[in-house]
Amino acid sequence: MKRNKIKDLLKKQIKFVCDTEIKSLKPGNVHKYSKSHDMSTKDFYKSSLIISKTLTEKNLNLSYKILNSVKKIKSNVKKNTNLGIILMLSPIVTIIEKEGLINKKKLIIKIKSLIKKQNIKNSTPIFKAILLCSPGGLGSSKKYDVKNHPRTNLFKAMKFSKKRDLIAKQYCNGFEDILNTGIPAYKKFYKKWGKVNWALTGVYLSFLKKFNDSHIIRKKGKKVAINVKKEAKKYYYYLINNKNLSKIKRKLLIFDKNLKSKEINPGTTADLTVATLFFEIVTKKQ
Repeated sequence: MKRNKIKDLLKKQIKFVCDTEIKSLKPGNVHKYSKSHDMSTKDFYKSSLIISKTLTEKNLNLSYKILNSVKKIKSNVKKNTNLGIILMLSPIVTIIEKEGLINKKKLIIKIKSLIKKQNIKNSTPIFKAILLCSPGGLGSSKKYDVKNHPRTNLFKAMKFSKKRDLIAKQYCNGFEDILNTGIPAYKKFYKKWGKVNWALTGVYLSFLKKFNDSHIIRKKGKKVAINVKKEAKKYYYYLINNKNLSKIKRKLLIFDKNLKSKEINPGTTADLTVATLFFEIVTKKQ
């Protein structure tokens, strides 16, 4: 496939995965089934259109795909909507633009190589992007804190943060959690219902029951994240053991209401969910 056609396809796929995530019921996160704390579905639909263009812009390396995307979001949406999604999708886009359609295991190898190749010069714009968003951060630390403009490369900074941040962990392991947790969950739940949005609900709960959400830890503390993880297991197994989507929707909205009443948002889990669908649709079927 010619490079221009690959870019056009990627642009459509980025918008599709981001929009589909908003149409998926993700307890505590932004979705179409209920209102969220401080962001609307409109903010995210607008953001998905923006990053579908910026991530596929011509002649941009990984660093400036990330930085330019964040700047566009900040200037047009005025909110920190998509940093995690940008960080998760940009390495995949960078590789697919160059390699074309490849299988999942090869993509993981390529992601690992791409991250390790980022020198200090190439890493600095990525740190700027993270700082621009002033997110819960990658977690504060004396070493390699983005607030201190670290003179180090991307891999080292992410390696230092990987125990505190799930996205940093993916940058270190080549997105192996997407392959080992996200993809099997997607296939399982898509086979069950044949609906992409409900398959993503399954992916979301699969991650949430397995990992302490980084965004929750930063905003509310580790104890809260652990409790949410325990609670997510109950709803995951409800999803497994039931087929009636109307009943499932009502059940999950109880969990959603409970989390939102306490302003608990599993934002990192949502980012991994988007990345899972993107990873699935841009790779060769095995």
